[in-house]
Amino acid sequence: MNTRGFALLAVLWVLTALTALSGVAVAIARTGFETTRNRVLLARAGWAREACVEILLARYAQDPAVRRLDTVDLGRGTWCHAELEDAGAKVNVNRASPTLLYAVARAFVPDTSAADSLAGAILERRRWGTLLDLGALHLALSLDSVLTSRGRATVDVNAVSPTLLRALPGITDEAASVLLERRMLGRPVANADELNALLSQNARAALLESYREFVAVVTFAPTGFVGTFEGGVRGAALTARATLTLAPATGRLAVIRRESE
Repeated sequence: MNTRGFALLAVLWVLTALTALSGVAVAIARTGFETTRNRVLLARAGWAREACVEILLARYAQDPAVRRLDTVDLGRGTWCHAELEDAGAKVNVNRASPTLLYAVARAFVPDTSAADSLAGAILERRRWGTLLDLGALHLALSLDSVLTSRGRATVDVNAVSPTLLRALPGITDEAASVLLERRMLGRPVANADELNALLSQNARAALLESYREFVAVVTFAPTGFVGTFEGGVRGAALTARATLTLAPATGRLAVIRRESE
């Protein structure tokens, strides 16, 4: 009886072990299946994202006014969308002149002393190399919307926010209103001479007083774009993203820098 009891107990332990091993094997197989499935989905999302890059570049070549692609159905459940932002809509902390950095800080930070300290800290920090992550500056939320690590040293007066526009040297409320109104009408001001001609005598005098500083920090057309591209598969949480720094060339956009996720 003892021998039979031990034999039965051994069989039960073997069965329990086999059941546990089977469960582990099933879990491993399931994990492997999910991993493979996610890889396939991510690859499809990446292809969709790249398709959006090519579509947007082609459409821009046909119409330089293109700024976004609404969600595009690429078939078999894949989708993508893209958006271009004028790099000149924000101030590049790595390349902007001290004059522009101080003006922007004072426009968005109520305390003048704190604003000057911030601008000075940015200038000191960039002596040590290019800033790629603005998080290292611990900026106030109000400045997150107007500072960037991309673009040129100038800003586009036909793309910046109203607050940033009014912070530019020589820009009075009247000059800002003229620029914003023309922007809304779809007829942006083309150059500083045209802006001068649209102003009253007092506003023109204010602009001319700071004319050298003004023309040194502004443009009237995009000099570059930051493109955000996303692709995915419907029903899947995985999304492939890429951020491209683009520069206008003759009849096309040239890719300067690429950051993929």
